[in-house]
Amino acid sequence: MQRMKPKMSQKRAITLLVVGVVVIVLLIWLLLSALNTKPATGVSATQLPCPYSDNIRPFGKNVLYYDGLNLHCMSSSGSVRWSYQLGPNAGFDCTDEVVAAWEGSTIFILDQNGNSSYNDNLGEEIQFARAGKQYVGAVIGDSTTPRLVVKDHHGSHMDEEADAYNNLILLDLGFYGPNGQYMWTLALDVFGTAANTIMNTFEVGKMNTGEVSLGEPITYAVVYENNKLRVINTRKMRTFDYRGTEDISASALVYGWRLLETEVPERGDALMLFAPTTQTENIFDIRELRLLSGSRDRRYSLPDSCVGATVWNKTIYALSGTQLLRAGMNDNRFTTYDLPLSSQASVLIGTLTDGKAVIGCGDEVYVITLPQGYNVGNEGR
Repeated sequence: MQRMKPKMSQKRAITLLVVGVVVIVLLIWLLLSALNTKPATGVSATQLPCPYSDNIRPFGKNVLYYDGLNLHCMSSSGSVRWSYQLGPNAGFDCTDEVVAAWEGSTIFILDQNGNSSYNDNLGEEIQFARAGKQYVGAVIGDSTTPRLVVKDHHGSHMDEEADAYNNLILLDLGFYGPNGQYMWTLALDVFGTAANTIMNTFEVGKMNTGEVSLGEPITYAVVYENNKLRVINTRKMRTFDYRGTEDISASALVYGWRLLETEVPERGDALMLFAPTTQTENIFDIRELRLLSGSRDRRYSLPDSCVGATVWNKTIYALSGTQLLRAGMNDNRFTTYDLPLSSQASVLIGTLTDGKAVIGCGDEVYVITLPQGYNVGNEGR
């Protein structure tokens, strides 16, 4: 007579079932973890319907291009969203949402959809204009007797200054503060015994909050972060509060380095990316990078000679003729991605807010994606 095998107890069956489920869940988790940390597979590229020129600017998620008569806004997929006629010899500046353009003595203020909220003749030739969150500033008149005019986005007159710039050459201006309510200007005094750059700070519509003599070194960039103004010249980065009082302890020596790009997050320290001046003077031949962010001062060696570099989403990108190089702030090496282009990249124009870069390849212009290296939960997010 054949002996029957004893039946498995109900308790043991439940235990084995639970163990099996746990093993399956663990395997799924390991698989998903492997997939989620898998590097991005490559870079995609889209050609824009415009030739390369100096008149191309990032505009939020879009790209602006001035063809010598009209200003065009193109999406990153290459479609023309809108066009606006400015006339010949025009100039323009933009934030991510507002455009300030000028032609002769006429100022134009456009929103992100190409609608004009204001245009008018300011009475004198416009040297240049700058756009901010609330206001637009225009420098008009003769180069050594300039006048600064500030309008809001609807053209209402907000401020004007002339006496402070008598016998000075206005070099640049910008808006800062949580709502762009403050303004800085850089002016050059060439009539003294030595050239001297002067920085003025204003609260728009109220008062001049400060004036600082920056000395002979050429000041070429001002970055606003954490209620501080980082003022960068060819020798050092100096730090001021919104009234123009200097914090000497926060200065940094940057002699021999040139600022390439800056990312200012909503919270935390700005990321300022530098390259050696000797590698960026004429033809970009970048082999080293330096990142300043808060107390961080880190150097990076590039595995290939590059024509440009930028920082986006707390990640460093460098562009060679045939590859895109990527490194996180704490990475010790760069990951490389082949460019899907038939010709070599020649210039990095800028980055868009949605993780794309605008590059030039000879006479052609492309938008390429910026891989973050991780599909989910990457360090920059």
